Amino acid sequence: MRIGIEVSPLTRTRTGVGNYTYFLLKYLLSENTDHQFHAFSSGWAEICLQGLNNLERHRHVPAPTRALYACWSLLGRPNVDKLLGGVDVYHATNYFLPPVASARRVLSIYDLAFLKHPEWCSPKIVKPFSNNIRRFSRDADAIIVCSNATKHDVAELLEVPPEKITVAYGAVDEEFSPMPRQEAERRVAEKFGLPIPYLLFVSTLEPRKNIEGLLGAFAKIQGEVPHTLALAGALGWNMGDIEARIHSLGLESRVRRIGYVADRADLPALYSAAEAFVFPSFYEGFGLPVLEAMTCGCPVIVSNQASLPEVAGDAARYVDPVDIDGIAQAMREVIQDSELRASMRKKGLFQSHLFSWKACAQATLGVYRRLAG
Repeated sequence: MRIGIEVSPLTRTRTGVGNYTYFLLKYLLSENTDHQFHAFSSGWAEICLQGLNNLERHRHVPAPTRALYACWSLLGRPNVDKLLGGVDVYHATNYFLPPVASARRVLSIYDLAFLKHPEWCSPKIVKPFSNNIRRFSRDADAIIVCSNATKHDVAELLEVPPEKITVAYGAVDEEFSPMPRQEAERRVAEKFGLPIPYLLFVSTLEPRKNIEGLLGAFAKIQGEVPHTLALAGALGWNMGDIEARIHSLGLESRVRRIGYVADRADLPALYSAAEAFVFPSFYEGFGLPVLEAMTCGCPVIVSNQASLPEVAGDAARYVDPVDIDGIAQAMREVIQDSELRASMRKKGLFQSHLFSWKACAQATLGVYRRLAG
C-alpha cells in the first residue's frame, strides 16, 4: 500500500499537532516496512524529518500554506496524490483536506475548540477552520480523533456518523521516563536556572489553557509555600499582557517563564524535578503534557473537562477550571501531603502505560487498510 501523509506541522518548533504527527509517522515507519510512505508538506518553515527513516519520498511545495489552501479551495487543484506520484490513501493531519484524483482520504481532527469556544482561539484560525471543517468531515472517507471526547464532539457538532470516526490515542516516546530526582534537579538548575521546589505547567501559553486561572490560584498560595511556578511554552495568541498580569498579582519573583523547550530531552528532567504538574485547561482534545508528566512520575493536577479524565484516569487530582479557590486548594493539598504525591506518582506511572504509539500506529494503519481494501 502507498500512503501519503501531511508533514507540514513537523517544524523545528513543533507542538501538539506536530508531535502527534511526528510520533505517529515514526512508529508507522518502524512497524510497517511492507508499505510505502510518501510525505507531503508546504510553507516556508523548515521541515524537520530527523529520525523518520524509511520514507519513500518527501515532496515539499515551497509556497505559503495558506496560498496553497486557497488554490485547493478555489480551483480543486493540484491533486495531492498526483504530487506524490500516486498513493492509495492520503492522511490529512493538519485539519485541511486537499483534493485528490483517486486516493481515499483520512482526516485527523484533534479538537473542535474553534467551534465550541471560538473566544479562546485566534480569529486567524476560527474563521477558516469553521468554514471548512464540516465540508472536510463530510468529504473524508474516514476521520481519526485522539480521544472519545473529541469523537463525541465531531459526531455531534459536525453531524458525522460515529462509525466513520476512529479513536487513536496519542502517547509519549521512549525518551520519557522518571529521572533520579537529584539528577533532574541539577539539570533544570543548570539549563533553566529553576529553583527547587517548583510547580510546572507545559504547553503553549494561550487563553484556553487557563493561564489566568493558574496564576490567580498560585497567587492565593504564594504566601504559604516556598515554590516557584514554572511556565514552559511559547507565548501564544492573545497573551501579550501576561507579564503585566504576573506583576499585578505580585508574582514577579515567583513565576518563571522559560519559553519553548527546544530540546525535548530536557522535558523529562523538568517533569521529574517538579513537585507537581498543574494543567487547569478549559478544553483539550487529548492533553499530551499530562501523559508526559505521568510517564515521568510527576503528580498531576488537571482540569475535569473534555478529554483530560480519559488521559489521567484515577491518577490525577481533578479541578474545575473556573474554580480558582479549588485549583489553589488542590495545589496546597498536593504540596503539603508527601504520601498523596507518592500515591499519585504510582498511579500516574500505571496509567501512562495504557497508552503507546505502537497502538496508535496500529489503529491508524487499520483505517488505511480498510479504505484501501
